[in-house]
Amino acid sequence: MSTPADAETKILNLMQFARKAGKLVAGADACIRAMHRNKLYLIVIAEDTATRSTQKILREIEENKLPVASIQMGNQISISNALGLPLTGILGISDKQFAVKMMEYWTAKP
Repeated sequence: MSTPADAETKILNLMQFARKAGKLVAGADACIRAMHRNKLYLIVIAEDTATRSTQKILREIEENKLPVASIQMGNQISISNALGLPLTGILGISDKQFAVKMMEYWTAKP
């Protein structure tokens, strides 16, 4: 039986691979630009990201009817440290296979 922590660990591992492959976009503005160029498939938002930033991203997806999924997990410090990035709470995945697998892990968690 897997736990939510297992799913988050698996997603973080895939995010590390995506970063190494150059398929990770960091930051709200960079993610918005990539979404409008139809280059993002998934947005990962840290649970402790500012409400305003979270709403900005989700509103952008909804108002423009963009085909981008989103999940909220972890915290900014743990995600940023795991990925070797400066503190950020909004990350985008620009590879469809990575995004699909991450969503599989996310929806399969109990």
